[in-house]
Amino acid sequence: MLALRYYVCERCDAVHADVDPPGECGRCGRRGAAAFDDVTSTLDDASAAYFATGSNR
Repeated sequence: MLALRYYVCERCDAVHADVDPPGECGRCGRRGAAAFDDVTSTLDDASAAYFATGSNR
């Protein structure tokens, strides 16, 4: 099973899902590890809260 991580580009806010940090943003072309923030835990927390409260109905 792949453990996808989610990375957001600091320039254009594009979200990339991959097992490794992206080398380049597919939308704006920004490069380098400093260009991306790992937002996996933020998204996991948000989805857990969404499904725990029954907001999905």
